[in-house]
Amino acid sequence: MLPSPNLDDRKFEQIVQEARRAIPKWMPDWTDENAHDPGITLIEMFAWLTEMQQFYMNRVPLRIQLKFLKLLGTKPKLPSRARAAVSFSGLDRSLMLPEGTKLDGIDQRFETVERIVLHPAKLDRIIVRTDREANDYTSTNDNVGVSFFAFGADARAGNRFYMAFDRELAAGDELTISVTLAEEEGTTFVPARHPQQEVVPSAAVSWKFYGTENQADLAVSDASGLGAVRPSAWLPLDIVRDETLQLMYSGTITIRIPHPMRQVMVHPANDRGRCWICCTIEEDGYESPPRIEHIALNTVQAVQQDTHVVLYDTKGNGKAEQSIRLSSHLGVHGSLRVQLANERGQWTDLPRSGSDSAFDYADDMPRVTAGYRLIRQPEAGEITVIVEGIAAETAASMAGKPLLRVIAYSDELNDKRLIGMTNGLPGQKVAVYDHPLQNGRFRLQIGQLRDDQWQWEDWIEVDDFDASDASDRHYVWDEAAQELRFGDNERGLVPTASEKPNICIVACAYGGGSRGNVKPHYIDRIADDFYADRGLQVTNHQYARGGTERETIEACIDRVRGELARPFRAVTAEDTEFIVRRTPGVRVARVKALPLYTKGLADYPREQSPGQLTVVVVPASPVLTPKPSAGFLQTVKRHLDDRRLITTETHVIPPAYIRITVHAVIVVEPHFVDEHGKVAAALNKLLKPLDGKDGSPGWTFGRTVHKSDLYSIMNAMDGVCYIQELWLDADGKQWNRTPSGDIALPPYGLVYSGEHEIELISRLNV
Repeated sequence: MLPSPNLDDRKFEQIVQEARRAIPKWMPDWTDENAHDPGITLIEMFAWLTEMQQFYMNRVPLRIQLKFLKLLGTKPKLPSRARAAVSFSGLDRSLMLPEGTKLDGIDQRFETVERIVLHPAKLDRIIVRTDREANDYTSTNDNVGVSFFAFGADARAGNRFYMAFDRELAAGDELTISVTLAEEEGTTFVPARHPQQEVVPSAAVSWKFYGTENQADLAVSDASGLGAVRPSAWLPLDIVRDETLQLMYSGTITIRIPHPMRQVMVHPANDRGRCWICCTIEEDGYESPPRIEHIALNTVQAVQQDTHVVLYDTKGNGKAEQSIRLSSHLGVHGSLRVQLANERGQWTDLPRSGSDSAFDYADDMPRVTAGYRLIRQPEAGEITVIVEGIAAETAASMAGKPLLRVIAYSDELNDKRLIGMTNGLPGQKVAVYDHPLQNGRFRLQIGQLRDDQWQWEDWIEVDDFDASDASDRHYVWDEAAQELRFGDNERGLVPTASEKPNICIVACAYGGGSRGNVKPHYIDRIADDFYADRGLQVTNHQYARGGTERETIEACIDRVRGELARPFRAVTAEDTEFIVRRTPGVRVARVKALPLYTKGLADYPREQSPGQLTVVVVPASPVLTPKPSAGFLQTVKRHLDDRRLITTETHVIPPAYIRITVHAVIVVEPHFVDEHGKVAAALNKLLKPLDGKDGSPGWTFGRTVHKSDLYSIMNAMDGVCYIQELWLDADGKQWNRTPSGDIALPPYGLVYSGEHEIELISRLNV
């Protein structure tokens, strides 16, 4: 017998005790809590009723729980697939690697997520130069877990980061560079899904290489009238893509060399000339200076999955001939089907034309006017499908609509793509034993044989038929039972009966789970002999991450409870602070929301600005007084503007830092006269803007620095008899000294410690 889920494990006694503990808070006048009191009797009765409700709730079956979750707009998550950055080497010439190239990591299959141009160049030197020093970090890059600052610890404008290659790159060559940054700890960080759209860079960098521009472009006239070539110089690189967003994140940078490279010596690598590229900070502003953990060339993302069928659709161009160019592993090395659509959304298989341009029809191939030719280019990692003979009326009516489809199958699935036949009966179930299909990761077509010609229609997977009507081509896949279910012509269309297998897989991928989270250098084999035989090698320098198992119903319920309690609109100050802390793409160390406030109010909160909301943010940074860049503030404001109340105007500002210097004369026991450092450490721990690693809180925004706070700290220290004198100095903007000598801060103000002057006097000398 299957165990029933326990939705609430509170027992009768626990419910009674929780209610009795709440009496002093809600009913302070109720003082008699003995068993004879009628109120206690009512509490016990309602506790019994609550326990009975829980008993019936625990008998809610799984099917009903899933319905409740659906009403909340969610469901248990599918197994997620691990991802890793994989680097290729071992080439003696450039090679195009198509999307979906299959790799092996122990017993797990991985695939590249996009095409990449591989180059035989290797990384030879890594140099960091600042205005004070130049360092060689080549050996540091080879050690996992060791990092270095890309532009020095201060990351000022003008600092440079150099990389040298072991050979010259020709004009037009593309190279992909993977940069892994050391992860920050101790702050909330939500990666941005689309950093280029959501995050404004905190700094600006430029990329250059040392080379010579084309003679045709830079020929200048000399005295003889002949052309002369401008000498080599540092020239701008073409940045094809920058996932790091100015080296703010880990990711890849794809560069293109516009002109030939030349060798040059860069200090301190003065032993010989090398081919260099250089990254320079043009505008500083990094909250945390970029700290590089590893750099690798020829790197692309790989995902833990095994794709056996993949399809590509393209829209019509209104002409009788149309071509599709694909850079796909299955397209280049697998079996293909090419289909043509009609106005009713039905697809027809096209025959492949022969070398003499006469279509080579198979016996079971329908007689259609169109056909296709293939141009395979394995070395270039792509395939071109050329479709000819499209009827004029079809081409015209389907212009701008999905017209052509290319379906690529792996060799092992090509002969098993048909998984069953339909019987035309309502509620049909089709068991599938040969394929471990996964929810949401496959697609089906169902065919109808009309006039000796197959017409294929796309069917869509749904979780259930609750929202399906009689015309919807929907099916449900029960992964546990490994069976397909179709509708009954009321909830979902009943597929037409067929005497031949007509349920066809047109997209299918396997994978997912925690086993894909493999260690570094475990993805070490290319599954395709075509590339392995050419000496191509692969490895992952970092862990593969992100693979999880299917979410259980209990975990899903807990997640939904947390999501329902999580603010998603900035209604209160607490909501605003919660949302700002989780701004995607930036690390926020501290935040303070000031409702009804704009910068400049002299007596807040008694003076107020209706409709205004000011948010003070402090970025995570290793410096004592972190200051957000203009890009950081704009990123937070964009995120907040999408979630604010429509009548509210938001302002995101940096904090005002006030340096506090304490001058104190303290009378202590004789053997404590040399403990100046302990007193200064206690003051530094109190007067700091950020939370400490030991859990000590940072200074509260806008809180006045009272001398009484300092008296309390110092009087509590061992050996202190009394404080003879105490006064405070402050340095900064917008602060005021009160008549009692305290330091009043603005609402967005924070303090940090200066050089405290502490004088300790033995009580014997007083």
